[in-house]
Amino acid sequence: MSVRCPKCGREYDVTLFEFGRSLVCECCHTVTMEGMTVWNEIKKILADEEEENIRKLQRMVDRVCSLIVASDYPEVDIELEIEKVRDRCRELFPDKSELFEMIYASRFKRLRDQFR
Repeated sequence: MSVRCPKCGREYDVTLFEFGRSLVCECCHTVTMEGMTVWNEIKKILADEEEENIRKLQRMVDRVCSLIVASDYPEVDIELEIEKVRDRCRELFPDKSELFEMIYASRFKRLRDQFR
């Protein structure tokens, strides 16, 4: 595990900070374990935010699946709902948009083939 200098980003082994010690980075900034706890809190907040985004997307996907399986919703309207989910996926996870095609598009197609 490492501790990162908040100024320049250089990483130091966590064992250098035993017993509350600090060190001076090559950029002349004092590095302490406090920065590590702040970074851990930021990572936790980001992880919580990503989980919430996953839940939002999953609710949309569940809705589309129920429209396909248990309704007489017109096929055109279902396709519009799928596009809304695809757009939301791109908005929430821009670097993972190809996963939508691999996971959800194939699921929607399978449900259509089976229930329509």
